[in-house]
Amino acid sequence: MSSTSATAHAHAGHATHHELGFVRTYIFSTDHKMIARQFLFMGLIMMVLGGLLALVVRWQLAWPETAVPGLGGILKETGGILEPGTYNMAFTMHATIMIFFVIMPILAGSFGNFCIPLMIGARDMAFPFLNMLSFWVTASAGVIMLSGFFVEGGHAAAGWTSYAPLSAVPAYTGVNWGQNIWCISLFTMGVGSMMGSINYITTIINMRAPGMRLFRMPLVVWSLFITAILLLLALPVLTSGVAM
Repeated sequence: MSSTSATAHAHAGHATHHELGFVRTYIFSTDHKMIARQFLFMGLIMMVLGGLLALVVRWQLAWPETAVPGLGGILKETGGILEPGTYNMAFTMHATIMIFFVIMPILAGSFGNFCIPLMIGARDMAFPFLNMLSFWVTASAGVIMLSGFFVEGGHAAAGWTSYAPLSAVPAYTGVNWGQNIWCISLFTMGVGSMMGSINYITTIINMRAPGMRLFRMPLVVWSLFITAILLLLALPVLTSGVAM
């Protein structure tokens, strides 16, 4: 009788199980490994764009006042030659993209999602939905940042640190909305990073395998743990400063 009941329960469980569709599996996934791949692919795509901007900057340094190959159709007024303002924009956006949209998504987002659950013996992150949300907020920040290339006056050109007064007075750089979009993007990026930091810290503290004390954790997990703590301490202040 008991074996019959167990078989019935097994069949019932099998009947209720269903495969996730394409959207839930590959786009709005809550699996930490798929989210890690999403962060990785996003970082690689942005790395290509940041690398192209680096080539533009280095071309200008090597052969100043000469047309950059491939930019003739974009910079029609100058025939592909970089003006000082365009050079400042390329330099600023190269650094911004490589730091905030390549290094952080790959080293923190991708490696963190891959390594933390596997190395501490957890099935997934503590908050899978928040994990998914952190990626899409970060991806939205990337789209917002890229939209600044298409506004009147060009993108931000005050350096990746955007110190005032150079970034605060449009007359200094000739950029108005581009700098605003830069700030909106980094504000959004800060919100996504805070979501990820909360997830990392909670997962490492509460979901370690039995017997794994803090000082038995791998150094990779420790490095991501300390990074998440520092980000959670710094980002609320920095994000609020960007918003102001």
